[in-house]
Amino acid sequence: MALRFKSKFQGDPTIETDQKERGIETMNEKALDAEWKRIQQKTFTRWCNEHLKKASLFVRDLSADLTDGTNLIALLEMLSEKKVGRYNKRPKNYPQSLENVAIAVRFIHKENIRLVNIGGEDIAQGNIKLILGMIWTLILHYQISVALGGDGKAGPPPKQALLTWLQGMLKDRKKIRNLTKDWNDGTVIAALVDAMAPGLMPDWNELDPENAVENATRAMKLAEDWLGVPMVLAPGDMCNPHVDELSMMTYLSQFPDAKLKDGAPLNKPTDALACSARGPGLEPTGVKQTRQAPFTVYTPKKTQGKLTITCNAPDGREVPVKVGERASDGTYACSYVPEELGEHVVTILYNKSDIPRSPFKVGVEPISDPARCRAWGPGVDGGGLVEQKPAKFNVKTKGAGEGDLSYSVTGPDGNELGPDFLKLSQDMAGQYSGSYTPNQAGPHTVVLKWADQHIPGSPFEVNVAPTPPDAKKVRAVGPGVESQGLVCGQPAPFQVISKDAGRGELDVNVRGRGGDIPCEIVDNGDDTFDCQYVPQDEGEVFVKVRWSQAMIPKSPFRVSAQPPVDASKCEATGPGVEPMGLRVNQAAPFKVSTKGAGPGKLDVDIVNPGGNKMPYDMHSIRDGSGVTYTPVFPGQYKVAVTFDGNHIPNSPFDVGVTDPSRVRISGPGITDDQPLKVGVPVRYEVDTSEAGPGDLAATHQWGNKAEQPCTVEQTGPDTCSLEFTPERAGTEKVNLTYGGFPVPTGPFPVNVLDPSKVKVHGRGVEPGLITGQPAPFVVDCREAGDGPISVRIEGPANTKLDSTTDRDRSQRCVYYPKEPGTYEVHVKFADEPLPISPISVEVAPCTDPGRVVVSGPGVEPTGLVSSNPTYFDIDARMAGEGDVDVSVTGPERSHVPINIVDNKDSTFRCHYEPRLGGDHTVVVKFAGTHAPKSPFAVKVKWATDPAKVKVWGDDLDSGVAGIESVFHIDDTEAGDGNLDVLIEGPQEAKMKMEKNPDGTKTCRYTPPVEGDYYVHVKFNDTEVPDSPFKAEVDPQTDANRVRAYGPGLRPEGVRVGDAGNFKIDTQGAGRGNLEVKVDAPKPRSSKVQVAPSSDGPHISDAVYNPTAVGTYNVNILYAGDHIYDSPYTVGVSDPTKCKITGPGVDNRELARVGKPVEYVLDATQAGPGAVKAAAKNPTGAQVNLDVEPMPNSNGKYKLSFVPDDAGTYNVTATHAGHAIPKVPFALGSVDPTKVKVSGDGLDGGRVNEMLPIDVDAREAGPGGLNLGLEGPGQAQADVVDNKDGTFRINFVPSTAGEYRFNMKFADEEVPGTPFRIPVRNIKNAKVSGLDKAPYYVGEEICATVDTRKAGPPDTPVTARVQSPSGGDFEPDVEMPAKGYSKVKFVPEEPGVYELNLGLLGEDLEDMPAKLEVSDPSRCEINKGGLECACVGEPVFFTVDTADAGPGELDVMAKEARNKKLPIDIHPVADQPGRYEVEFVPTQAGDVEVPVLFAGRSVPGAPLIVPVADPSKCTAQGPGLEPTGLKAHRQTFFDINTAGAGVGEVDVSIVNTDTMQALDFDLSEASKATHHVEYNPDMAGHFEINLRFAGKLVAQSPYSVSVSDPSRVTAHGPALEGDSIVNEPAHFTVDKSEAGDGELEIAITGPSTPDVETKDNGDGTVDVTFVATQPGRYDVKINFDDEEVPKSPYTASIVRPPPDASKANVKDLSAQPLVNERNEFTVDASAAGGNGLLEIGVQGGYVPAEEITVRHVGDFVFAINYQINEEGETMISVKWHGEHVPGSPFRVYVSNTGDAIDL
Repeated sequence: MALRFKSKFQGDPTIETDQKERGIETMNEKALDAEWKRIQQKTFTRWCNEHLKKASLFVRDLSADLTDGTNLIALLEMLSEKKVGRYNKRPKNYPQSLENVAIAVRFIHKENIRLVNIGGEDIAQGNIKLILGMIWTLILHYQISVALGGDGKAGPPPKQALLTWLQGMLKDRKKIRNLTKDWNDGTVIAALVDAMAPGLMPDWNELDPENAVENATRAMKLAEDWLGVPMVLAPGDMCNPHVDELSMMTYLSQFPDAKLKDGAPLNKPTDALACSARGPGLEPTGVKQTRQAPFTVYTPKKTQGKLTITCNAPDGREVPVKVGERASDGTYACSYVPEELGEHVVTILYNKSDIPRSPFKVGVEPISDPARCRAWGPGVDGGGLVEQKPAKFNVKTKGAGEGDLSYSVTGPDGNELGPDFLKLSQDMAGQYSGSYTPNQAGPHTVVLKWADQHIPGSPFEVNVAPTPPDAKKVRAVGPGVESQGLVCGQPAPFQVISKDAGRGELDVNVRGRGGDIPCEIVDNGDDTFDCQYVPQDEGEVFVKVRWSQAMIPKSPFRVSAQPPVDASKCEATGPGVEPMGLRVNQAAPFKVSTKGAGPGKLDVDIVNPGGNKMPYDMHSIRDGSGVTYTPVFPGQYKVAVTFDGNHIPNSPFDVGVTDPSRVRISGPGITDDQPLKVGVPVRYEVDTSEAGPGDLAATHQWGNKAEQPCTVEQTGPDTCSLEFTPERAGTEKVNLTYGGFPVPTGPFPVNVLDPSKVKVHGRGVEPGLITGQPAPFVVDCREAGDGPISVRIEGPANTKLDSTTDRDRSQRCVYYPKEPGTYEVHVKFADEPLPISPISVEVAPCTDPGRVVVSGPGVEPTGLVSSNPTYFDIDARMAGEGDVDVSVTGPERSHVPINIVDNKDSTFRCHYEPRLGGDHTVVVKFAGTHAPKSPFAVKVKWATDPAKVKVWGDDLDSGVAGIESVFHIDDTEAGDGNLDVLIEGPQEAKMKMEKNPDGTKTCRYTPPVEGDYYVHVKFNDTEVPDSPFKAEVDPQTDANRVRAYGPGLRPEGVRVGDAGNFKIDTQGAGRGNLEVKVDAPKPRSSKVQVAPSSDGPHISDAVYNPTAVGTYNVNILYAGDHIYDSPYTVGVSDPTKCKITGPGVDNRELARVGKPVEYVLDATQAGPGAVKAAAKNPTGAQVNLDVEPMPNSNGKYKLSFVPDDAGTYNVTATHAGHAIPKVPFALGSVDPTKVKVSGDGLDGGRVNEMLPIDVDAREAGPGGLNLGLEGPGQAQADVVDNKDGTFRINFVPSTAGEYRFNMKFADEEVPGTPFRIPVRNIKNAKVSGLDKAPYYVGEEICATVDTRKAGPPDTPVTARVQSPSGGDFEPDVEMPAKGYSKVKFVPEEPGVYELNLGLLGEDLEDMPAKLEVSDPSRCEINKGGLECACVGEPVFFTVDTADAGPGELDVMAKEARNKKLPIDIHPVADQPGRYEVEFVPTQAGDVEVPVLFAGRSVPGAPLIVPVADPSKCTAQGPGLEPTGLKAHRQTFFDINTAGAGVGEVDVSIVNTDTMQALDFDLSEASKATHHVEYNPDMAGHFEINLRFAGKLVAQSPYSVSVSDPSRVTAHGPALEGDSIVNEPAHFTVDKSEAGDGELEIAITGPSTPDVETKDNGDGTVDVTFVATQPGRYDVKINFDDEEVPKSPYTASIVRPPPDASKANVKDLSAQPLVNERNEFTVDASAAGGNGLLEIGVQGGYVPAEEITVRHVGDFVFAINYQINEEGETMISVKWHGEHVPGSPFRVYVSNTGDAIDL
């Protein structure tokens, strides 16, 4: 735990009690401050001595006796039960003491004890404040934390933990709130002692608080004697009002570990205070009427007594109490059963005395009352219940007491519904909602119970009707009812599912163009029906499905229709048709949506900038086609898209294509290596003339920074300039985008330089250089950019310069100056000198102390003896120029003379003689620098000399028997030898010798008896000087063993005129004179009489007579020393001079419960003394008053307490433990909050009725009742006093409105006042606003109620609405003005609502009002055949209004030009609220059908019914062409439904080779056009069927042929290896899996070969060709106008193998000339090979000057050579490594050209 120290130490911050925080601040504050410090210091001293006595040690003054550390270490060893370690047990000086204290502090830290702001110096210097802090820390760690099982870190703080433990021990005896004031009268410590050992102090409750010190002394003495609790706190200090918490905690924390000793005088308790009782039957609340109320009485095991228990009901009658037999542990099990409600009083007597807390007041509460419950709702009322539907109900249990609500439902078969069918939840306190779902029809029984008892009306009998048929829940699924897919002559199955649709009959009617079609129906018995019919005629089929005569959803079911072709419905979108955004060589896709455009052919034409058509790829996608083309030239393209021969909207499209790769940029750093400079603008020119249309944008970017825009300026139609200014060095990137695309040759990096950022640093450019040493430096260009660096060194001599370049472009340089002088370092960056260049550097000559050699005995680590000369040598011959400096230092920095002899050859000899033994230091420096190994550490031994042994110590000549004597010996300067110590005396005294770290010895011995002792000290058997030493040992005298006690020494309580007598006990203190002196307040001493006491030979009686008030100091000295605790401070007082004023002293002023009562006690003339005050409350318990000195009053005190109960308090007060005048006195206390007002009259009532109100003031204390009444009219209020503290008020109002009762008790308002009592007259209420029908769901209904004459104007009406489903709710009620209420609610379901309005619990007249609410939104239209209507065929649909509430249905049908059609509306049999509607359309188009219910349109209305005429449909497009289609290539066609109305298009595509269906995408391109896209998956023949409204369109089905060039392959020798020129080359083409198509083959290369083909009849073609020139030939293969995969193939035509014999040399001159170009020819055209020609020319004396070889064509080569010296020349000619005929050739080169015969 961390401690915090303030100006006065209070320890743990959790228990600080700073006086200012407690409000204590007086003129005598310094004295009070000193008082608590004195107590704390004395307590901590006693605590230390309690532990030190185990080591026979004793401390008197903590500020002095811990300073040398020995007592502190002993204390730590006793507390920790560990050894601290070695320390100086007899420190003689401050450093030794400080070292001991440091050892102790380190041990404390090692024990994990944290000391805050406490160091060893503080303890060694006697800082009492910090020493007390340290002691408190030790108490916390070793005592309090151990006793309470923690250190306050994880659990509560120590103070709180100790207080909690004490409160637990005293819970049945005393109530304590602190550790100081509550303990001042000595009764609490007495209670604690008896609680620890019952019977040890059984009369603790009978002690007089006025005898505080006597009470505490007796209790603490018993605790010390029998519980082993040492009295570390003096009893007088515990009773001192200024005692501090730390002292109290130190003492009280010993109790948790205390144990009772054997033989303790335990006595029987004198009363019942040792008993206790607890249990539910004694609690103020929770006891129930007629229920058993148990409790237990606890009595001490070893006591015998009579237990008497009575229980009285509120009317005084006695309730029998059952008392069980006494158990072995002293307990009694008791119980009683209250029959009445209200407060019961339980009195428990033990031996005719009340036990603690007796009598007990118990409030009896009512148990459950099921009769107060009410249930309502369809689930219990039985209205409209249907099987399989939830039956809801509500239960209100408010006022029914405790209990659980349970219910069960039994069906007609006698079985209860399972839990899955039951639901119950609590909506709010006292209200529940529930529901159950009956699974069968018939009578049901609903049982509702509260607390296992039936509520009113339970069991409820209800009837459940069978589930009516509900066609809306019937579904039909399967091919027979789907819009497409019917095939004539084939079965059309479907299934009808009627689960949850109620009981009903299935009826299916199928009708085609040829009439009714039989339908087979099979009932599967599981609410499903299998149905099947076979359509015979092409056209639409209508399937009507009815459930109990009602159409099911989507009935009648019908199939398909075809719309017309409309190119305007097509839409082309995508990059391929955008004006800009395309670039060359990248796919340009776009999509053509033909959704709604009908069947038609989609065509696309793309024209490039040169006017040529572009190839493209088209494929089918959903709702259209996808087109992709790849532009290869920049410029404007035209994209024309037509559908069924007509341009779609916006066709043709102008598309701009750019080629960013053709953008050209020029300028510095891009087209040259010129670097840029920071801060200098740079300009670039950009040419876009060949890049096509587009906009240019440019940015520049440094590193990863954000891009910055460049300034772009248009300088011509196709040229721009851009400009920016570099801001930092490095690589700047220029980014160009053209037409929104990045220029691929970019970004363009440019090098930016900033010479100002070049830095030069290092030793080579700094002062301090010397010759011969490298001078490195760095040219740091990291922030300057990537530029060239040049460095040059100029100086007194040529200097070598080395440099390397780092990865970060910095250059590391080093030069080696050989001569001293000024050098200049010249640095250029990017060919420009740096601003700091040149850099001047001074170089000094070189000296090397590291080459100095020092040797000789004088520098050896050991071997020297004091007073013996020695020497050493210095050799500096290799160290250069410099001065030699030598010094020798002895122990304690003493100077040793040295003689240096210069040998004149840079060598030296040094002589010195060490006079002292010990550590010496030899320092050798050269040129101011230490030589190697300097300084030298030399150890010198002392010469043997017993005369140099020193012996000292205070105990050498004196001592005290039994006390350790210590002396010291220093033989460190005596040389080698043996040290012997011998002690002679009256008795043997054992001695211990300890060696200290500094080489000295400490000797300790304890003389057992008094007398003369001789200490002999010898060194090498020779007595040292002054040996032997004589020590005279005296016996011990200890004033601390003297004890004094008696009333005359108490800190307070001695009165003027009383005899101040006390006793003095000197036993065990040794010999000494006793001296007693009393210092009185006035400057004179009080006479003291001291005489031998009859109590014993060592006891003396002393007495003094105080005559005036004030502080007396009693000084007791023994042998001249103060005894323990002397001087004693005694306060003498005169309590008769105290004066007290306040409530109840001289008046009858009453106190208020819960409010402070204050008194002023004037003790200014009464002298010193603690002021205490207490009061006994009405129950007899004692309450301590808070006592606080009044500021600046010097003796006046404020006494205060807060009454917590009404009644009479007896108040008493003491000064210095004695009663003051006028006490005790009685004080009356009242508590108006205890006044209870009840009665039915508080809830209000009707006019002219009596409203009774009861007032109960029995617990409020003495006081009178005052009543005030306000209201709208006259009223009679009679008050009847029942003479028992209760009152009855009979109140009769005459006018409706609010009345206010203002009620006071003892002139204070009672709780709840003013009481507002509403009075009503329902007949005067008026309701308006309920005549505005019709009403609709979701629309607010508002009623206004005028209650101005019916009740209080601020009281709103109450409202309740019951919904058509049986549930009820509270609508919103607002009061826009006094006396007016607006009731609003929004109906959420249709039907009849009941609105009930009331005021103050009474219904208004003519209530409830019935309101009809409709909800047209709940009407449901079953469109049936509305989705697929045809001209001349009937259209059916149904309208369900069953859930819409009351209202009328109105339907009409209108064709174009508002032509009304006849319409038939008739109700569906056995389905109330359901109607079937039928009409016949006469023309194609939309029919508008408005549907109204209750005057409003229903959801989905008006209906728009599309009517189709399938007789008009056409189809066209490339996807319908007989040939030209490619496999895996999207194609399309369009279906035009113009004039055919609205219908569904049906398409099927089948591969007739495999009879597999092909997927396709069908989309609506426009209102009258449908677009079909498909992708043939293989080559072959396909059939396409088109239907509109279920019928084939004209020319359908279509047959198309599909080819697949991707399936064409080629293989053979000509394509797989080399073929020989002029010889036939062969390969084969396989088109067997490619379908129908024409094969085209083209071969191009160095020559134009002849090609022959042969069709093999199996889908393969053999190809033969002959190439006349070698080289690489491209073989291009097209199939069906398209290049096949891998085309063009590569055919390699090569020459024959090389043959040098077929090569020949021509024109080789035999007379070549010197210094001329001589030429000859090599013809290898017939020699085969690929051209490996080797020419060698070897001159007679020199090699050829030049040889050139040039290929002139067809493997003929021209050779030139030149020889610059006359002589024979050899010419070698090889073809592919072989000599050609005649090679090598020998010629003679001459100056004349004459031939020489070789």
